[in-house]
Amino acid sequence: MSSSTHPIVILAVLGAVATVIMLITVFRVRSWGLKVLLVLIALMTLTPAGLVVYAMHPEWMDARYRSYKAFYEGIRLGMTREEVMALQTQLYPEGGPRQKPQIIIEDEKGLTFFMHPEHSTEPNCEGIFLGFENGKLKSKTYSPD
Repeated sequence: MSSSTHPIVILAVLGAVATVIMLITVFRVRSWGLKVLLVLIALMTLTPAGLVVYAMHPEWMDARYRSYKAFYEGIRLGMTREEVMALQTQLYPEGGPRQKPQIIIEDEKGLTFFMHPEHSTEPNCEGIFLGFENGKLKSKTYSPD
């Protein structure tokens, strides 16, 4: 199976390179008008790189992701189901700023959480998949949207 780089990533890298070139050029030109124009163009060419970084790290801008990823990081192998639910209650208290993750699947072998979208339609499938064996957590997987 082969994988290729997504075109937006290539565009982001080219934009970042163009930004560096334009910012270097700003120091070489004498006209203030041209300097301002080059800085504005540099900012526009940097936009795709900013979008790629935001897509890769949404927790930098959105508290829902920070809370959800803190919940995932707090889950440790060997925990019981009750300990996982206690951690959820600790990180998502009743009346708190975040709504607790929705339990999608719950059975003796596993537990699946999806991040609550709160007041947005996105994300709609950011998931935590937990596997239990003999009452103890044996595996955990984080699935981004």
